[in-house]
Amino acid sequence: MGDWVEWFNAYRVSAQHLASVLLAAAIWRWGGAPERWLMGAFLATMIAPMYVFDALGIWAAEASPYAPLYIGLDVLAAALFTAIALNANRNYPLWIAGFQLVAVVAHLVKALVHDVSPFAYAVLVIGPSYCQLLLLLGGFARHTARQRRFGPYREWRLGWQAPQWWRA
Repeated sequence: MGDWVEWFNAYRVSAQHLASVLLAAAIWRWGGAPERWLMGAFLATMIAPMYVFDALGIWAAEASPYAPLYIGLDVLAAALFTAIALNANRNYPLWIAGFQLVAVVAHLVKALVHDVSPFAYAVLVIGPSYCQLLLLLGGFARHTARQRRFGPYREWRLGWQAPQWWRA
């Protein structure tokens, strides 16, 4: 069991980044506007900064002086995902925003309670991104299946919930 966990830990980040880029390519080709916005927010807040931070030598430890950067990215991602979820004519973005709120609340708990298990903190901060990626894959698959079966449909909610600048 220990060998499997070590192997998974060694390749999980690379696998997630590769899956994100492949999914992004498919979404940009066949996805709707909400899928593109969600994938763009995911890449901009969770994938690209890791390469920038790595190039700058910034490491992701919870006690590092750069921890507020990671917290800020999670808060920004939560705001973006929530705004998209409230305006999209889809249900799954609400789950994506909810998982991001789990990560933000984990940071808040860590700030308030200093005796938090490092493993639990890592699971609550890192884990939601894997769930979000799976939800985005499932939502994209449902979107393409629905579009194939019924044809084009409205991407954003109508009325006061969806501001005009939000339309793609």
